[in-house]
This record gives sequence, C-alpha cells and structure tokens, in this order.
Amino acid sequence: MELDWGYFRQVYEGLLDHDDGSGRRGYLSGQRRTAADHLAELEPLRERERIPTVGYTGDDEQPRRIRKLYGLSRVSDYLIERFCSPEDPLGVTGGIEPDGLALHTEFFSGIGLTPFDHAEAFSPFHHEIFAVVPDPSATNATVEEVLWPGLWFGDLLFSRAGVRVRAPQHLIDATAATTSTLYFTFRRHLRPTDDLSHGWGSNSQWRTHFNRFYADNEGLHLNWDGEVDIADDPPAPRAGRPEHDVEPLDQRRELLLHRCFVRSPLPADEHDRYPYGDRLSLTAAEWPLRPESIVHVPWAR
Repeated sequence: MELDWGYFRQVYEGLLDHDDGSGRRGYLSGQRRTAADHLAELEPLRERERIPTVGYTGDDEQPRRIRKLYGLSRVSDYLIERFCSPEDPLGVTGGIEPDGLALHTEFFSGIGLTPFDHAEAFSPFHHEIFAVVPDPSATNATVEEVLWPGLWFGDLLFSRAGVRVRAPQHLIDATAATTSTLYFTFRRHLRPTDDLSHGWGSNSQWRTHFNRFYADNEGLHLNWDGEVDIADDPPAPRAGRPEHDVEPLDQRRELLLHRCFVRSPLPADEHDRYPYGDRLSLTAAEWPLRPESIVHVPWAR
C-alpha cells in the first residue's frame, strides 16, 4: 500500500482550526490512535542507514517516509509555541497556554515517541537554547532548567529539549542565542526561523524532508542526509558553489551544532545561510566543540 505522506499535514491544518486549548486537546485526543498507526509506518527511520551512493530515487520509499515525518514536526513546532513566551526574559513556560506543555508531551508520547531531558549536562545536540542567564563567573555552559522535554523516535532525534542555560558571554551570548535565525525549524514565536519549506507554495512546502539527527553507538550524527562532511578541514565544496566561496568552517560547525548562531557578533548574513547540505559526526556534543570529538563514519554504501 502506498505511504500516505499527507496525513500529518492534515493533523497540523486541523490544529489551526481550533483556537483554544480545550479544542486542541479534544482534537488531538481523537487523532491519537490514527497518528500512532501512521508513525508506526515510519519504523525504518528509527535507525540510521547508509545513503545509496547515487542517492535515493523516486521509487525509493525512504524519502517518502522522511517527508511524512516532516509533517509531524510541524505539529510539534505549533504546540511548542502555545506554551512558550519569549516576552519573559527568564524563559518561564506557560505564558501563552499554561497546559500546552502537558498537551505536547501527552500527545507525542502517546503516539510512540520517547520524551527525554538530558538534564545532566548542556549539549547542543540534545538542547535548544530558549533563554540564557549570563554569568561572567562561569567557566562553561550549564543547564539551568529544562523547559520542555525532547523527543526520540528510536535513535532519531525528533526534537530537542528546550532549556534555559547559564553561561559566560564569550561562550553563549544571550541576545545572539535567542534571537538569531533558528534553522531546521518551521516556526517559533517571535523568533526568525528557517527550514527548507520556506518560500514554497502551499502544496510544494509539504514535500520538505525532515532533517535527521541520530544518536547511536557510533556517535552523534548531525543532519545525516547532508552531502558535505564538515569534519574535514577544508570540507568539500558544496555542489554548485565555487571552492573559495564558503563560510568559515568554525561558523558552519557552530550553526549545524546549535542550529543557530550563539556567539556575538553575528555574521552579517546569519539569516541567509544554508546548513542543510552539511553533516557532522561527533563522540560528544560539548560547547565549545572539541576537535577530538569529531569523527568520520561511513556515510554511503
């Protein structure tokens, strides 16, 4: 049977028709069993696979699964907005919809995703910085509070946990980390975002691929479908770009690791980058990034 990759689009658009928390809760409760069945169809995405040397073709099922999962990620982005209030500089949740956090966690855990917080140490792989407490006496970045849990789908990182961090300015600048463009993300309340659906038409945007970040016994794999391994210095030039026309490697790694820039001053073109072609594998996602944590793993088969 052909994969119904439009189902999660329907769930997202259905959510937009409900303008209060109780309506959204009732709607998602009615969708839970069907959503679980559709997520179960995506079982092969739970583990990282090697990419075909010539890439996937139009007859391959894997790209359809990846597009379908993108639709579910939009549901998550929308629900996160309902309980996040960037107007609160301390990042206390509940500013828009106090029970939205519970609704988000209940729905996604109920359909087969596994919540996590990774509260023991700050990790840009596992954590999205939502708020920053500047601390000039600190020597590293630490998790001050987990504001919402992340979600696993097997080894696949479906979404990161949202956190408030404490850090010195030279490692994480509060303004840069919370207001720079957040890539690999469709929407965040009052923050610029960018994903590969932006700029496409109402139907074409739903053919966007979910960006796959994996954690397994070989390491942490950022944007596994990216064609350019930025573990290499210098990395291979991006397709269609002159060899000399590339951003500094440290900036590319920072952007891929955090999905935004976190240090000041921001590059003038920080809103116009293209991290979607890059990938990177690490033994640990610490910040600042340690060169010895960067590893090469077989990518193509």
